Amino acid sequence: MEKLIKRYIKKDDPETLHDLRVYARKVLSNLEKEGKIDLGLKELLKKSSKLRDTDVLLEICKNKKAKKYLKQKHKKLRKKFLKWLKDFKSLVITLEPQKHKEISLKKCKEILSESFLNKDEKSLHKIRIEIKKCRYTNPKYEKKFKLLQDTLGKMHDYYNCERLLLKLNQNPKTAVKKKLKWLKKAEKKRIKVLKVLDS
Repeated sequence: MEKLIKRYIKKDDPETLHDLRVYARKVLSNLEKEGKIDLGLKELLKKSSKLRDTDVLLEICKNKKAKKYLKQKHKKLRKKFLKWLKDFKSLVITLEPQKHKEISLKKCKEILSESFLNKDEKSLHKIRIEIKKCRYTNPKYEKKFKLLQDTLGKMHDYYNCERLLLKLNQNPKTAVKKKLKWLKKAEKKRIKVLKVLDS
């Protein structure tokens, strides 16, 4: 963790920030099983969320006006995050006993029982969060859930690109097209995962 933080402070690298966030999620996931939480890591995810979004959008939004806007936003967000990161401290605390630490496969099936195609972005984002929980608490199906989660994530990225382009009065046609492409892929994966869970 310390190595990743030092590396990111030294160099603005999107992959290092991504690795830092993945590491934080894994640690938090394992702590949750023990009824604990690291408040420092939870705050790290919160503080770096918008910065990570700009990294992703800089990669996928090819519009010149959008790129200029994102570079300026990225610079401000990174400066703010680095200031916070220099004083980062891990703080593990024990949570109140929880009755339902794990999400049952029955619950996961319920989440995947309806088509993604007729759902709005807000609903799909909530579903993606629930799929993450399914992934972390059902190791046998982790790879399947991860593929589905990643596909929905790609769709969400292009949705964010679409929103940004509309905000900047730019044509979002390409972003919309790619968003729909990833949504269709996610729907196919949803059907496959549901079949695996039913078998």
